[in-house]
Amino acid sequence: MSDTYTCSDCLYLYEKIKQQEETIAQLVEIIGAANRRIFDVDQRQLKLEHQLVREHSLAWPHPLTP
Repeated sequence: MSDTYTCSDCLYLYEKIKQQEETIAQLVEIIGAANRRIFDVDQRQLKLEHQLVREHSLAWPHPLTP
């Protein structure tokens, strides 16, 4: 095996690295979009929980009130 690369070897390696960089960039975008959706769902759930707590506390009289 030779210690030097031919131009076709360098081109092949360059294209493979470029393809891997593009794949990684796509995966980072997918993960970012999934994280945003998870955050949005979490925020909606917290709002619903707060709303349920408020409705529940209004429906039941407090023990100190007659």
